[in-house]
Amino acid sequence: MTVEPEMKLIQRPLYMDRLAAHAWNGFAKVLVGIRRCGKSSALKLYASGLKDCNVIYINTELAENYDLRDWKKFLGEVNSRIDGKGRNVLIVDEIQNIEGWDLALRDLIARGACDIYVTGSNSSLLSSDYSTHMGGRFNSIRMYPLSFRECLDFRREFGGTGDVLERFMRVGGMPSLWRMPEGIDESMGIIRDIVSTSIANDIEERYSLRGRSALTEVLRFVLSTIGSYVSANNIYKSMKSAGSSVSVSTVYTYLEYLENANILIRASVYDLRGHRIIGSKYKYYATDIGIKHALIGYRVNDTPGHMENIIFTDLLSRGFDVYVGDPGGKEIDFVAVKDDRRIYIQVCQTIQSEETMAREFSSLDSVDDSFPKYLVLLEPGPYSGFTDKGVRCCGLEEFLSKDDLFVQ
Repeated sequence: MTVEPEMKLIQRPLYMDRLAAHAWNGFAKVLVGIRRCGKSSALKLYASGLKDCNVIYINTELAENYDLRDWKKFLGEVNSRIDGKGRNVLIVDEIQNIEGWDLALRDLIARGACDIYVTGSNSSLLSSDYSTHMGGRFNSIRMYPLSFRECLDFRREFGGTGDVLERFMRVGGMPSLWRMPEGIDESMGIIRDIVSTSIANDIEERYSLRGRSALTEVLRFVLSTIGSYVSANNIYKSMKSAGSSVSVSTVYTYLEYLENANILIRASVYDLRGHRIIGSKYKYYATDIGIKHALIGYRVNDTPGHMENIIFTDLLSRGFDVYVGDPGGKEIDFVAVKDDRRIYIQVCQTIQSEETMAREFSSLDSVDDSFPKYLVLLEPGPYSGFTDKGVRCCGLEEFLSKDDLFVQ
Protein backbone atom coordinates (compact mmCIF):
# COMPACT_ATOMS: atom_id res chain seq x y z
CA MET A 1 0.00 0.00 0.00
CA THR A 2 1.25 3.51 -0.82
CA VAL A 3 0.15 6.79 0.64
CA GLU A 4 -1.26 9.15 -1.96
CA PRO A 5 -1.26 12.83 -1.04
CA GLU A 6 -4.81 14.18 -0.73
CA MET A 7 -3.69 17.58 -2.05
CA LYS A 8 -0.61 19.05 -3.61
CA LEU A 9 2.18 18.87 -1.06
CA ILE A 10 5.26 21.06 -0.96
CA GLN A 11 8.60 19.57 -0.05
CA ARG A 12 10.09 20.70 3.25
CA PRO A 13 13.65 19.42 2.80
CA LEU A 14 14.77 20.10 6.38
CA TYR A 15 12.34 17.53 7.71
CA MET A 16 12.72 15.06 4.85
CA ASP A 17 16.45 14.98 5.53
CA ARG A 18 15.96 14.52 9.27
CA LEU A 19 13.53 11.66 8.76
CA ALA A 20 15.76 9.97 6.18
CA ALA A 21 18.77 10.22 8.49
CA HIS A 22 17.06 7.84 10.93
CA ALA A 23 15.49 5.41 8.43
CA TRP A 24 15.61 1.69 9.23
CA ASN A 25 17.58 2.24 12.45
CA GLY A 26 15.33 0.08 14.60
CA PHE A 27 13.91 3.09 16.45
CA ALA A 28 10.54 4.82 16.26
CA LYS A 29 10.75 8.27 14.70
CA VAL A 30 8.48 10.74 16.53
CA LEU A 31 7.58 13.94 14.65
CA VAL A 32 6.24 16.44 17.19
CA GLY A 33 4.76 19.90 16.77
CA ILE A 34 1.70 22.08 17.19
CA ARG A 35 -1.44 20.96 15.39
CA ARG A 36 -1.69 21.89 11.73
CA CYS A 37 2.02 22.70 11.34
CA GLY A 38 2.39 20.12 8.56
CA LYS A 39 3.40 16.90 10.32
CA SER A 40 0.97 14.66 8.46
CA SER A 41 1.88 16.20 5.11
CA ALA A 42 5.58 15.69 5.85
CA LEU A 43 5.10 12.01 6.57
CA LYS A 44 2.94 11.56 3.47
CA LEU A 45 5.63 13.19 1.37
CA TYR A 46 8.26 11.01 2.97
CA ALA A 47 6.20 7.85 2.40
CA SER A 48 5.51 8.77 -1.23
CA GLY A 49 9.26 8.73 -1.85
CA LEU A 50 9.78 5.22 -0.46
CA LYS A 51 10.30 2.50 -3.04
CA ASP A 52 9.32 -1.17 -2.75
CA CYS A 53 7.78 -0.74 0.70
CA ASN A 54 4.46 -1.76 2.21
CA VAL A 55 3.25 1.45 3.88
CA ILE A 56 0.72 1.04 6.69
CA TYR A 57 -0.89 4.43 7.37
CA ILE A 58 -3.24 5.03 10.33
CA ASN A 59 -4.72 8.41 11.27
CA THR A 60 -6.09 8.16 14.81
CA GLU A 61 -8.08 11.38 14.33
CA LEU A 62 -10.43 9.72 11.83
CA ALA A 63 -13.67 8.30 13.25
CA GLU A 64 -13.11 5.05 11.38
CA ASN A 65 -10.02 4.46 13.53
CA TYR A 66 -11.44 5.38 16.94
CA ASP A 67 -11.62 1.71 17.94
CA LEU A 68 -7.86 1.48 17.41
CA ARG A 69 -7.24 3.87 20.31
CA ASP A 70 -6.75 0.78 22.46
CA TRP A 71 -3.18 -0.40 21.99
CA LYS A 72 -4.08 -4.09 21.67
CA LYS A 73 -6.59 -3.40 18.89
CA PHE A 74 -4.13 -1.06 17.24
CA LEU A 75 -1.39 -3.69 17.35
CA GLY A 76 -3.74 -6.31 15.95
CA GLU A 77 -4.63 -4.02 13.03
CA VAL A 78 -0.98 -3.35 12.25
CA ASN A 79 -0.09 -7.05 12.42
CA SER A 80 -2.92 -7.88 10.02
CA ARG A 81 -1.48 -5.48 7.43
CA ILE A 82 2.17 -6.48 7.65
CA ASP A 83 3.64 -8.05 4.55
CA GLY A 84 5.71 -10.95 5.83
CA LYS A 85 7.86 -11.01 2.71
CA GLY A 86 8.49 -7.30 2.21
CA ARG A 87 9.74 -4.17 3.91
CA ASN A 88 7.07 -2.58 6.05
CA VAL A 89 6.74 1.07 7.05
CA LEU A 90 4.26 2.12 9.73
CA ILE A 91 3.04 5.72 9.84
CA VAL A 92 0.66 6.80 12.62
CA ASP A 93 -0.86 10.27 12.90
CA GLU A 94 -1.44 11.63 16.43
CA ILE A 95 -0.07 8.61 18.27
CA GLN A 96 -0.94 10.12 21.67
CA ASN A 97 -4.60 9.23 21.04
CA ILE A 98 -3.78 5.54 21.50
CA GLU A 99 -3.89 4.51 25.14
CA GLY A 100 -0.71 2.55 25.85
CA TRP A 101 0.76 3.33 22.42
CA ASP A 102 4.28 2.78 23.77
CA LEU A 103 3.46 -0.87 24.51
CA ALA A 104 2.47 -1.47 20.90
CA LEU A 105 5.53 0.26 19.49
CA ARG A 106 7.88 -1.58 21.82
CA ASP A 107 6.45 -4.87 20.58
CA LEU A 108 6.85 -3.87 16.92
CA ILE A 109 10.39 -2.62 17.50
CA ALA A 110 11.39 -5.78 19.39
CA ARG A 111 10.19 -7.91 16.48
CA GLY A 112 11.73 -5.64 13.84
CA ALA A 113 8.34 -5.66 12.17
CA CYS A 114 8.30 -2.14 10.72
CA ASP A 115 10.22 1.04 10.23
CA ILE A 116 8.06 3.29 12.42
CA TYR A 117 7.15 6.96 12.04
CA VAL A 118 4.58 8.70 14.20
CA THR A 119 3.29 12.23 14.77
CA GLY A 120 2.16 13.79 17.99
CA SER A 121 0.86 17.20 19.04
CA ASN A 122 1.83 16.88 22.67
CA SER A 123 5.48 17.42 23.51
CA SER A 124 5.29 15.08 26.49
CA LEU A 125 6.03 12.47 23.82
CA LEU A 126 9.62 13.66 24.21
CA SER A 127 9.78 13.43 28.00
CA SER A 128 12.07 11.16 29.96
CA ASP A 129 9.03 9.09 30.98
CA TYR A 130 8.38 8.12 27.37
CA SER A 131 12.06 7.50 26.83
CA THR A 132 11.92 5.06 29.73
CA HIS A 133 8.83 3.35 28.34
CA MET A 134 10.47 3.00 24.94
CA GLY A 135 13.79 1.87 26.36
CA GLY A 136 15.33 4.91 24.68
CA ARG A 137 14.53 3.47 21.27
CA PHE A 138 13.03 6.49 19.57
CA ASN A 139 14.25 9.58 17.75
CA SER A 140 12.41 12.83 18.37
CA ILE A 141 12.14 15.30 15.49
CA ARG A 142 10.47 18.61 16.30
CA MET A 143 8.52 20.32 13.53
CA TYR A 144 7.51 23.96 13.33
CA PRO A 145 5.14 25.99 11.17
CA LEU A 146 6.61 27.35 7.95
CA SER A 147 9.76 29.42 8.17
CA PHE A 148 10.02 32.57 6.08
CA ARG A 149 12.01 30.69 3.44
CA GLU A 150 9.32 28.01 3.28
CA CYS A 151 6.66 30.71 2.93
CA LEU A 152 8.51 31.92 -0.15
CA ASP A 153 8.23 28.38 -1.58
CA PHE A 154 4.49 28.30 -0.85
CA ARG A 155 3.98 31.75 -2.40
CA ARG A 156 5.69 30.59 -5.59
CA GLU A 157 3.50 27.48 -5.71
CA PHE A 158 0.11 28.77 -4.58
CA GLY A 159 0.30 32.45 -5.42
CA GLY A 160 -0.91 35.41 -3.44
CA THR A 161 -0.36 39.13 -3.36
CA GLY A 162 1.58 41.57 -1.25
CA ASP A 163 4.95 41.50 0.41
CA VAL A 164 5.81 38.04 1.79
CA LEU A 165 7.70 39.28 4.85
CA GLU A 166 4.92 41.69 5.78
CA ARG A 167 2.31 38.93 5.53
CA PHE A 168 4.55 36.49 7.42
CA MET A 169 4.92 38.98 10.27
CA ARG A 170 1.14 39.43 10.41
CA VAL A 171 -0.21 35.87 10.03
CA GLY A 172 2.76 33.60 10.80
CA GLY A 173 3.54 30.33 9.06
CA MET A 174 0.65 27.89 9.46
CA PRO A 175 0.76 26.05 6.10
CA SER A 176 -2.99 26.32 5.41
CA LEU A 177 -2.72 30.12 5.40
CA TRP A 178 -0.18 29.97 2.59
CA ARG A 179 -2.04 27.38 0.54
CA MET A 180 -5.15 29.49 0.27
CA PRO A 181 -4.05 33.03 1.03
CA GLU A 182 -6.89 34.44 3.12
CA GLY A 183 -7.41 37.96 4.40
CA ILE A 184 -6.01 38.91 7.78
CA ASP A 185 -9.32 38.51 9.63
CA GLU A 186 -9.97 35.08 8.13
CA SER A 187 -6.39 34.00 8.91
CA MET A 188 -6.73 35.07 12.54
CA GLY A 189 -9.93 33.05 12.82
CA ILE A 190 -8.18 29.94 11.48
CA ILE A 191 -5.35 30.35 14.01
CA ARG A 192 -7.81 30.84 16.89
CA ASP A 193 -9.48 27.58 15.86
CA ILE A 194 -6.10 25.79 15.88
CA VAL A 195 -5.27 27.09 19.36
CA SER A 196 -8.75 26.24 20.65
CA THR A 197 -8.46 22.69 19.32
CA SER A 198 -4.99 22.31 20.83
CA ILE A 199 -6.25 23.48 24.23
CA ALA A 200 -9.26 21.18 24.04
CA ASN A 201 -7.42 18.04 22.96
CA ASP A 202 -3.89 18.49 24.28
CA ILE A 203 -4.66 20.21 27.58
CA GLU A 204 -8.29 19.92 28.71
CA GLU A 205 -8.74 16.31 27.65
CA ARG A 206 -5.23 15.16 28.51
CA TYR A 207 -5.07 16.76 31.97
CA SER A 208 -8.79 16.63 32.78
CA LEU A 209 -8.86 20.43 33.02
CA ARG A 210 -12.30 21.88 33.57
CA GLY A 211 -12.71 25.40 32.26
CA ARG A 212 -10.06 27.16 30.24
CA SER A 213 -10.58 30.80 31.23
CA ALA A 214 -7.69 30.99 33.70
CA LEU A 215 -5.36 29.10 31.38
CA THR A 216 -6.29 31.46 28.53
CA GLU A 217 -5.54 34.42 30.81
CA VAL A 218 -2.07 33.00 31.44
CA LEU A 219 -1.53 32.51 27.71
CA ARG A 220 -2.66 36.04 26.90
CA PHE A 221 -0.38 37.50 29.57
CA VAL A 222 2.65 35.70 28.16
CA LEU A 223 1.80 36.67 24.57
CA SER A 224 1.49 40.31 25.60
CA THR A 225 5.00 40.28 27.10
CA ILE A 226 6.95 38.47 24.36
CA GLY A 227 10.58 39.54 24.49
CA SER A 228 10.47 40.14 28.25
CA TYR A 229 11.34 37.85 31.13
CA VAL A 230 8.35 35.94 32.49
CA SER A 231 7.63 35.50 36.18
CA ALA A 232 4.86 33.19 37.37
CA ASN A 233 4.54 35.42 40.41
CA ASN A 234 3.96 38.49 38.23
CA ILE A 235 1.33 36.60 36.25
CA TYR A 236 -0.33 35.60 39.51
CA LYS A 237 -0.36 39.19 40.79
CA SER A 238 -1.78 40.50 37.52
CA MET A 239 -4.53 37.88 37.49
CA LYS A 240 -5.29 38.43 41.17
CA SER A 241 -5.73 42.17 40.61
CA ALA A 242 -8.19 41.29 37.84
CA GLY A 243 -10.20 39.12 40.24
CA SER A 244 -8.77 35.66 39.49
CA SER A 245 -8.05 33.28 42.38
CA VAL A 246 -5.46 31.16 40.55
CA SER A 247 -2.41 30.32 42.69
CA VAL A 248 1.25 30.71 41.71
CA SER A 249 1.63 26.92 41.51
CA THR A 250 -1.33 26.76 39.14
CA VAL A 251 0.29 29.39 36.93
CA TYR A 252 3.42 27.22 36.75
CA THR A 253 1.24 24.22 35.86
CA TYR A 254 -0.59 26.12 33.12
CA LEU A 255 2.69 27.31 31.61
CA GLU A 256 3.85 23.69 31.51
CA TYR A 257 0.59 22.63 29.83
CA LEU A 258 0.97 25.34 27.18
CA GLU A 259 4.54 24.21 26.51
CA ASN A 260 3.49 20.58 26.28
CA ALA A 261 0.80 21.52 23.77
CA ASN A 262 3.47 23.27 21.66
CA ILE A 263 1.67 26.62 21.91
CA LEU A 264 4.50 28.28 23.83
CA ILE A 265 8.25 27.61 23.80
CA ARG A 266 10.54 28.48 26.69
CA ALA A 267 13.88 30.18 26.11
CA SER A 268 16.32 29.59 28.96
CA VAL A 269 19.11 32.00 29.85
CA TYR A 270 22.69 30.87 29.28
CA ASP A 271 25.51 32.31 31.39
CA LEU A 272 28.32 32.74 28.86
CA ARG A 273 30.94 33.20 31.55
CA GLY A 274 29.89 30.39 33.86
CA HIS A 275 28.84 28.12 30.97
CA ARG A 276 25.59 27.14 32.64
CA ILE A 277 21.87 27.63 32.26
CA ILE A 278 20.37 30.09 34.74
CA GLY A 279 17.28 28.24 35.88
CA SER A 280 15.56 31.18 37.55
CA LYS A 281 15.29 33.35 34.42
CA TYR A 282 13.51 32.62 31.17
CA LYS A 283 11.36 34.01 28.40
CA TYR A 284 8.51 32.51 26.44
CA TYR A 285 7.79 32.82 22.73
CA ALA A 286 4.80 31.72 20.69
CA THR A 287 5.39 28.67 18.51
CA ASP A 288 4.04 30.83 15.69
CA ILE A 289 3.83 34.64 15.76
CA GLY A 290 0.32 34.42 14.30
CA ILE A 291 -0.86 32.97 17.63
CA LYS A 292 -0.03 36.25 19.38
CA HIS A 293 -1.86 38.38 16.84
CA ALA A 294 -4.88 36.07 16.76
CA LEU A 295 -5.36 36.07 20.54
CA ILE A 296 -4.47 39.63 21.57
CA GLY A 297 -4.45 41.56 18.30
CA TYR A 298 -1.68 43.05 16.20
CA ARG A 299 0.17 45.84 18.03
CA VAL A 300 2.68 47.72 15.90
CA ASN A 301 4.51 48.98 19.00
CA ASP A 302 5.40 45.34 19.75
CA THR A 303 7.39 44.96 16.51
CA PRO A 304 10.73 44.33 18.29
CA GLY A 305 9.10 41.43 20.17
CA HIS A 306 7.57 40.15 16.93
CA MET A 307 11.02 40.16 15.34
CA GLU A 308 12.48 38.27 18.31
CA ASN A 309 9.74 35.65 18.14
CA ILE A 310 10.23 35.11 14.42
CA ILE A 311 14.02 34.83 14.71
CA PHE A 312 13.75 32.50 17.71
CA THR A 313 11.49 29.99 15.94
CA ASP A 314 13.48 30.31 12.71
CA LEU A 315 16.66 29.31 14.55
CA LEU A 316 14.88 26.37 16.18
CA SER A 317 13.58 25.17 12.82
CA ARG A 318 17.15 25.23 11.49
CA GLY A 319 18.18 22.82 14.23
CA PHE A 320 19.83 25.23 16.67
CA ASP A 321 19.51 25.10 20.44
CA VAL A 322 18.57 28.68 21.29
CA TYR A 323 19.14 30.59 24.53
CA VAL A 324 18.97 34.12 25.80
CA GLY A 325 22.61 35.08 26.37
CA ASP A 326 24.03 36.58 29.54
CA PRO A 327 27.67 37.62 29.02
CA GLY A 328 27.87 39.04 32.54
CA GLY A 329 25.15 41.44 33.59
CA LYS A 330 24.18 42.32 30.01
CA GLU A 331 21.88 40.53 27.60
CA ILE A 332 22.29 39.11 24.13
CA ASP A 333 18.91 38.39 22.63
CA PHE A 334 19.91 34.96 21.34
CA VAL A 335 22.81 32.56 21.49
CA ALA A 336 22.20 29.80 18.94
CA VAL A 337 24.24 26.62 19.29
CA LYS A 338 24.67 23.76 16.85
CA ASP A 339 27.27 21.05 17.36
CA ASP A 340 30.40 22.85 18.60
CA ARG A 341 29.57 26.16 16.93
CA ARG A 342 27.44 29.13 17.91
CA ILE A 343 26.17 32.47 16.67
CA TYR A 344 25.11 35.56 18.59
CA ILE A 345 22.11 37.64 17.55
CA GLN A 346 20.93 41.02 18.76
CA VAL A 347 17.54 42.23 17.51
CA CYS A 348 16.54 45.87 17.09
CA GLN A 349 13.72 47.40 15.07
CA THR A 350 15.71 50.49 14.11
CA ILE A 351 18.70 52.55 15.20
CA GLN A 352 17.57 56.10 15.86
CA SER A 353 20.41 57.46 17.95
CA GLU A 354 24.04 56.96 18.95
CA GLU A 355 22.77 55.80 22.35
CA THR A 356 20.70 53.04 20.74
CA MET A 357 23.65 51.98 18.64
CA ALA A 358 25.98 51.84 21.64
CA ARG A 359 23.48 49.80 23.65
CA GLU A 360 22.81 47.25 20.93
CA PHE A 361 26.50 46.71 20.12
CA SER A 362 27.80 46.69 23.68
CA SER A 363 26.49 43.21 24.53
CA LEU A 364 27.89 41.69 21.32
CA ASP A 365 31.19 43.48 21.74
CA SER A 366 31.53 42.05 25.25
CA VAL A 367 31.80 38.52 23.83
CA ASP A 368 35.40 37.78 23.02
CA ASP A 369 35.39 34.88 20.58
CA SER A 370 35.44 34.38 16.83
CA PHE A 371 31.90 33.06 16.32
CA PRO A 372 29.60 35.08 14.02
CA LYS A 373 27.71 38.01 15.53
CA TYR A 374 24.61 39.61 14.00
CA LEU A 375 22.63 42.75 14.63
CA VAL A 376 19.28 42.23 12.91
CA LEU A 377 17.24 45.33 12.06
CA LEU A 378 13.84 45.51 10.43
CA GLU A 379 15.42 47.63 7.70
CA PRO A 380 19.21 48.12 7.97
CA GLY A 381 19.41 51.22 5.79
CA PRO A 382 22.86 52.86 6.08
CA TYR A 383 23.90 50.42 8.81
CA SER A 384 24.07 47.39 6.50
CA GLY A 385 27.45 45.66 6.53
CA PHE A 386 30.14 44.94 9.10
CA THR A 387 31.33 46.97 12.04
CA ASP A 388 35.04 47.36 12.77
CA LYS A 389 34.62 44.61 15.40
CA GLY A 390 33.13 42.14 12.91
CA VAL A 391 29.43 42.41 13.80
CA ARG A 392 27.25 41.96 10.74
CA CYS A 393 24.28 44.34 10.51
CA CYS A 394 21.52 43.07 8.26
CA GLY A 395 17.80 43.31 7.67
CA LEU A 396 15.30 40.80 9.01
CA GLU A 397 14.48 39.49 5.54
CA GLU A 398 18.15 39.00 4.70
CA PHE A 399 18.76 37.14 7.96
CA LEU A 400 15.75 34.85 7.52
CA SER A 401 16.69 34.15 3.89
CA LYS A 402 20.32 33.24 4.60
CA ASP A 403 21.17 29.60 3.94
CA ASP A 404 24.18 29.31 6.24
CA LEU A 405 24.31 31.62 9.24
CA PHE A 406 27.84 30.52 10.10
CA VAL A 407 29.15 31.98 6.86
CA GLN A 408 29.16 35.75 7.04
